[in-house]
Amino acid sequence: MMQERIFDRVMSKKIRIGSISCQIVDVLFACCILVLAFLARLRLMPIESADYYGFLKEWMEQIRENGGFRSLGMEISNYSSPYMYIMCLLSYLKVNDLYMLKLVSILFDYVAAGAVFLTVHRLTRNVRKAILGMMFLLFSPAVLLDSAYWAQCDMIYSAFLLLALYWFFRDDSRLCLIFAAAAFSFKLQAVFLFPFLILMWAKQRTVKLRHFVWIPVIYALSILPAWLMGRSLGDLLGIYFGQADYYPWGTLNYPNLYALLGETMPDLHHAAEVSGAGLLLTIAVLGGLAYYVYTREIRITDRLAVTLALLTVAVIVYTLPHMHERYGILLDLLAVVYVMLDVRKLPVFFGFSLVSVVSFMPYLIAADIVPLQYTAIALLGLILYVGHDFLLQVKAARIQTTE
Repeated sequence: MMQERIFDRVMSKKIRIGSISCQIVDVLFACCILVLAFLARLRLMPIESADYYGFLKEWMEQIRENGGFRSLGMEISNYSSPYMYIMCLLSYLKVNDLYMLKLVSILFDYVAAGAVFLTVHRLTRNVRKAILGMMFLLFSPAVLLDSAYWAQCDMIYSAFLLLALYWFFRDDSRLCLIFAAAAFSFKLQAVFLFPFLILMWAKQRTVKLRHFVWIPVIYALSILPAWLMGRSLGDLLGIYFGQADYYPWGTLNYPNLYALLGETMPDLHHAAEVSGAGLLLTIAVLGGLAYYVYTREIRITDRLAVTLALLTVAVIVYTLPHMHERYGILLDLLAVVYVMLDVRKLPVFFGFSLVSVVSFMPYLIAADIVPLQYTAIALLGLILYVGHDFLLQVKAARIQTTE
């Protein structure tokens, strides 16, 4: 019998971190992932994207010239107030604006990774699956490119949405809606998860109707400092309406239905008509999905809830007009949780990741790796696969409730 090595005894020693039980090897592996993920981002930080050079850099200069927080009374950008507060705070630091803006987004990469770790551990009680979920998120191409390369802030609202999901699975409606409201205060695209939350209220799973009041309350609190500094209340309340009307195209390089119709930048065939019909299509499809789920006598299991969240967001970004290439990033994040509950679905994560990378390239490097229409067909295939998986889970849930 082979004698156990000291190394093996140390690596297999069990420890507890809060309520989580793991081994030393798990902690060391997680630490290596966290460090390597940061080093990868560090290599990307010197890159100046077109968004930074054309928008963020100029906004930071205007904020600094107009007195930091005193600039909040002006209309410098069309971003929401909370992100402008971050930019104002950074304007007082005598450091590289590019690096600091990216570091803020990278910080939320790690917040999102922590939320995925907690969620996967909550659902599986398996610390190693939770660590792998964290690793998949931190090294997701979309996450790496969005924060460290692009200097975009999509991971801020996405991290809050993932925290909302974590508290959803903790059966805490109040905290779930508070984090969802915080996400909405940063970015309009947080609403992509709201149909799922409404469905969960309809099926009496965690979400309570009274807690939706947190959405307007937290948004009102988020714009209060800017209003007190002199910004028009009408401007602050209408920021998201302005964003929605800013771009007329059916899609801004996101591979959805409007790419198949040719309503893409810079082409305008029947943009207004198609966009209006597309909005009604989105409502109809979501309504049909809600009708189907509500009328089925099923118990919403954890796995079914994750699949439904992924499916509803996918339907929205595929059928809703005016989608930017970055607006599908929430699919990549939800896909991490989805595959950690069933590793046989791993190709789904890689599929969504590939769609994101291909979608990003025309803007980041001015190169169409794959025609947008082909990518749209591939994304439709992924959505149909998730939809089929959802139907199988519904069938299984119905069998379980009738036995």
